[in-house]
Amino acid sequence: MENQVITLRCVYKIKEYHFQPGKMPNGANFPFVKPVKYDQYGNAEMIMSDAERNDPNSQYFLAEDEDIVVTEGTTFDLSDPLQYNKWLAIRNSDLIVPTRDARDNKGNFFIDGDKKRYGIAELYVDVPGASSAKTVSKKKKITEAWTYIENDSQYGRLTKCKLLGRYMENAPDTDVQEYLYREAERTPDKIIELYTSGDMALKLLIIDAKAKAIIIRKDGMFQYADNILGATEDAVLLFLKMPANKRVLDAIKFETYPEYAPVKNLEDKIDKVDEDVEKVIEASKADGTPKRGSKK
Repeated sequence: MENQVITLRCVYKIKEYHFQPGKMPNGANFPFVKPVKYDQYGNAEMIMSDAERNDPNSQYFLAEDEDIVVTEGTTFDLSDPLQYNKWLAIRNSDLIVPTRDARDNKGNFFIDGDKKRYGIAELYVDVPGASSAKTVSKKKKITEAWTYIENDSQYGRLTKCKLLGRYMENAPDTDVQEYLYREAERTPDKIIELYTSGDMALKLLIIDAKAKAIIIRKDGMFQYADNILGATEDAVLLFLKMPANKRVLDAIKFETYPEYAPVKNLEDKIDKVDEDVEKVIEASKADGTPKRGSKK
């Protein structure tokens, strides 16, 4: 049993809510929710088997038409088996959400809704200490993000801006820092990921290759030469990370950053030139052609 007290807060302070036990995700009743029968006098009795009647936990069973009343500030002590069952029976109601700022899968607030409609929820869970813990956690993340920005080089900060879709090459470093600090306050997780993700170099390569039209978008797909890379940047990233596509990755790197061509390639070119020179020398010896600078 959880050792926690849950408090329900209501956006409409004077409203009273009446709930009946809900269903489990599979549509069945919770094991502790029992059907009810009424006698001729209107007295209710839960329908239970003999085994259930003799179960010590039967005192915590709920009738399927149990009236669970909730108002502003109603609490559920989860260490109490009966209150725990009542909370489980209603917590999946559309009227109740886990936090004040909970959102649906489209990003709309369950309580406040959006510009077109009101929200469907009216109650939210206020776990003691949860709000302050959330605030402290975010402040710690902001501090961590700020530390990364502070310790970064000027060029590194410009790179992070580029990864965020902001090109500030001609801006003073103070402007760059101000932008990054502001982003860290809004979305610290995003900034932290920029500094800790192993994919940063690849993401930067994709951005630069697109800017130089080395990677182009055609018919809704990103392409390099005759290679289809994917429909989204995430798909392109996945494609380039695959070992089987290393040749394509190396080719894109070479075209995007020709000034940073691998030293090995340069050594191979030098060796090839040396081989060609040796062949010319050997050929000249064979046909008697004098070498440059020799005397007849």
